[in-house]
Amino acid sequence: GCAVDGHPTPNITWLYLGKPLSLQHHLLAAGQILQIINVSDAHHGEFSCIAQNEAGSLTQKTSLAIQEYRWSVDKLMDCSASCGHKGVQLPLLRCLLDRAEVNLSHCKEKPRPALQPIACNRRDCPSRWMVTSWSPCTQSCGGGIQMRRVTCQRLTAKGSSVPVSNEVCAQVSKRPVDTQNCSRQPCVEWVVSSWGQCNGPCVGPRLAVQNRQIFCQTKDGTSVSSDQCRTLTRPLSTQNCWTDVCGVHWRVGLWTVCTATCGNYGFQSRRVDCVHIHTNKPVLEHHCSWRPRPANWQRCNITPCENGTLLKGGEAVPQVGKKEGRAISQKYSTGPC
Repeated sequence: GCAVDGHPTPNITWLYLGKPLSLQHHLLAAGQILQIINVSDAHHGEFSCIAQNEAGSLTQKTSLAIQEYRWSVDKLMDCSASCGHKGVQLPLLRCLLDRAEVNLSHCKEKPRPALQPIACNRRDCPSRWMVTSWSPCTQSCGGGIQMRRVTCQRLTAKGSSVPVSNEVCAQVSKRPVDTQNCSRQPCVEWVVSSWGQCNGPCVGPRLAVQNRQIFCQTKDGTSVSSDQCRTLTRPLSTQNCWTDVCGVHWRVGLWTVCTATCGNYGFQSRRVDCVHIHTNKPVLEHHCSWRPRPANWQRCNITPCENGTLLKGGEAVPQVGKKEGRAISQKYSTGPC
């Protein structure tokens, strides 16, 4: 901006580096404001405005400095290893504004540079103790031993591990142990008492139950907390049982003689009782209700009569003959409906 005023209104001329403007621009507010199009680093430098009228002239100068966010990879991260074959370091990605580091978010619109890892510390490592994993414990409880292998080795810059004498590593650090005690907890087991009395109503074959107590103890008989047996399968403390009341069954008698020797109306019956297995005495039928009740009657001798007769009370009864073209027969009730 060229903040000038006068009467008559002065004419304003803009210069860049002391020369008339050749870059793309717009003049606003009667030339008092200079708007530069597509600003770039090439536009930094001195701009001046000259205001002239009959009374004289006035010159103002200002400098334009272009500051732009940019990515920088001029520093490196720490090496991933102090020695050996696999040490690498990556360039440290930074966002700069006029050589000052700012938040990375300011450079998010700029294309990120590709980061290439650089090998570092590719030299032999000092000799050191190398250990394998511990072997499984020789006992699951009561005290056991587990072992591992301990060797002195040196990792080379080529990535290979070279065995060296134990004395070399012993000068640097104490040799790790190769055996240790394990599974020191006492051996425990579940112990159960005898089953208690069988209790419960007899509605089905396995609804009565009996209980017993369960303890966790060591092999020498010392009682301990149940938590120490939690890894073992816990025995059942309750089970179904069979009571004397449940010792019942359906007792069936012999079928009676069929009430007919032929035809469709003969039937026979039998006695069905719920009795105790041991005493063979009848009990209330609901004790046997959990089992299907056998049938106490059935049809019998369902075959056509050859001579066209039926039995009624042991006597042969002739069938009524045809009348008006329809077969008519006398039906007799031979049993309960």
